[in-house]
Amino acid sequence: MLKSRFILFSIALSAFALWFVLQQTSQKDVASTSTLQSTNYSWQIFNSTSWQFDKQLNEAGPIIQTKTLFYDESAKKSDFTEPRIISAKSDQTLFIKSQTGQSMNDSDIKLNGDVVMIQFEKPISQLEQTQQNKTLKTEYITYNSTTEKISSDQRVEITQASSLMTGTGLEVDVKNNRYQLLSDVEGEYRPTQNAN
Repeated sequence: MLKSRFILFSIALSAFALWFVLQQTSQKDVASTSTLQSTNYSWQIFNSTSWQFDKQLNEAGPIIQTKTLFYDESAKKSDFTEPRIISAKSDQTLFIKSQTGQSMNDSDIKLNGDVVMIQFEKPISQLEQTQQNKTLKTEYITYNSTTEKISSDQRVEITQASSLMTGTGLEVDVKNNRYQLLSDVEGEYRPTQNAN
C-alpha cells in the first residue's frame, strides 16, 4: 500500500514538473512574439485615449485615440497608428482620422494615409440633431493643436451638402472656420432638390 502511494505521488510530481516546464516554455514564446519591443522610446501604449485640459481657459483640448503610441520624452515626439482626433468646442466639433501619425513638441501633429476630416458646426452634445457640414479627404495634413491651423501640400477634396471642391494644397484656420485651397482648384455645385 505504501509502495503504491509512493508511485502515485511520483507520477503526480512528475506530471506537475512537466506542466511547470511546459508553462515556462510557453511564456517565453509569448514574450518573444509579443508586440512589445526594446526601443529608444520612453514608453509605449496600446489602444489608448488621451486628452488635454486647459485649466486657465477651463476648456477641453483635443481627444486623441490611437491603436499604438510610442513616445520619446526627451525629444517630445511620438509615433502612432490609426489616430482618431476629436476637437470639441462650444460652436463646432471636428473629427480627424488617418492610418499613421506623428507629433512633435506636444502640439504639431502630422497625419498620413487616408486622412479624413469631418466638421460639424454644432457642439458634440448636439451632433445627433444636425447634418454633417464639411468632409475633407487627403493623404497628408499637419495639425497644430495650439494655433488650430491645418495645412497640406497634397491633393484635397472637400465635400459639403451642395458642393464638391478639389485642389492641391490647403490651409485651414479651424478657430475662424476658414478653408483655402491653394492651387488647381475645381468646384462642382450640387443644388439640393426639395420634395414637394
